[in-house]
Amino acid sequence: MWILCGALMTHSVLAGFPESLTAVAFVNGEEAAWEQKDCHAAIDWLSQNNHAVLGFDLWVVRNGRISTALSTKSGPAIYVYSCDLLEGETWNDYVRGSAKEVGDLIAAFRWPEDALEPERPVYFNISWASRQWFHANARDKFADD
Repeated sequence: MWILCGALMTHSVLAGFPESLTAVAFVNGEEAAWEQKDCHAAIDWLSQNNHAVLGFDLWVVRNGRISTALSTKSGPAIYVYSCDLLEGETWNDYVRGSAKEVGDLIAAFRWPEDALEPERPVYFNISWASRQWFHANARDKFADD
């Protein structure tokens, strides 16, 4: 089941986000996605609030269901990316670097020329985490800031 967030509806995964981002978010369970045109603002907000962007995957909504693949002549095309921590990287560098990496990749997305389906809006499910989450889950291996 998916929920399109709007002025009358918010979701816990988007707690703290500004209304301008919650109003255009596509929420499924505890995951949020935005159309390409809104991703830059979502990623900026995350990095300004000291959250690292862990990666993304592309969602196509067909008949009310989420699919993570586009049908192309050469087979399913799946768009997914994760931001790995570099050795010796500080938290602040990871926050800045992951935001830039993901932002650039999402901005560069174009509908495949060999697609077997008509172009339609797609959503980018952005994953993020705070430094506290990394620490609580014993994954805090960042160099000192």
